[in-house]
Amino acid sequence: MPVRTTRGDPSGNGDCMKSKTKEVKGRRAPSSMAEAALNSIRDKILDLSLAPGMQLDESLITTRLGISRTPAREALNRLVTEGLVENRSSRGFFVKSLELGDVGHFFDAYVVMERAAAYFCRFSDVKLVPDLLDIQEMHEVATGQNDFLAISYQNSRFHLRIVASTQNPYLLDASGRLHNMARRLGSFVYQNESADPAIYSQQQAQILEEHRAIVEALRTENRPALLDLITSHAERFRTRIARFITLNSSVRFEMPGPPAPKATARTIQ
Repeated sequence: MPVRTTRGDPSGNGDCMKSKTKEVKGRRAPSSMAEAALNSIRDKILDLSLAPGMQLDESLITTRLGISRTPAREALNRLVTEGLVENRSSRGFFVKSLELGDVGHFFDAYVVMERAAAYFCRFSDVKLVPDLLDIQEMHEVATGQNDFLAISYQNSRFHLRIVASTQNPYLLDASGRLHNMARRLGSFVYQNESADPAIYSQQQAQILEEHRAIVEALRTENRPALLDLITSHAERFRTRIARFITLNSSVRFEMPGPPAPKATARTIQ
């Protein structure tokens, strides 16, 4: 299904690497050049400035970001572990492609992981609700500013804070990778929905309202309600992505590359 992002720089001239890392409210300042490079490249992948399937030229990254090869390589290797970049042996680093078949698998895992977080999160975590309320406030500010990158960041923080309260490092690691994928998919949807301000505003308002209900279920320690709310919230995201794919049947989630083996794309129900 050929859908293509328009945000990247397929010409390879590096324009998408010129801008400095954007300061996102709630994210701590980088403690090293490698971390600054990591944040910069990650943000550009998540907001689609670096398109799925695009090759990441190490020398270009070092020039545009003003860093040496070592922190650039550290950042790229870290992004490989986060599931955003792939190292294709002798061909170098590439932004990880997005395939429609993978989207179906992603949502199977995403819904299960969100329910696991709701099931195992600890109501005894006294900082959980106050932290979520702080994140929610920053999320509302980002929404009011139509800042897609900040919206996806605060949304991800909200969900990962619930996962952190499980105190399960395996859940946190897996959820981190899933939410990176969710943020990339969300960027496609934000761009599509923002073309109609009424639809965009309604969707963002609904997300914030559902987050408020989730916080209330946590505050009242209502596990059944929390499970229902988290599940319906995740399923609504699945529905939005399915609608995007249906309305944009000409879109391809990766840049042109070598032909892949034929496979049947999974249908999102």
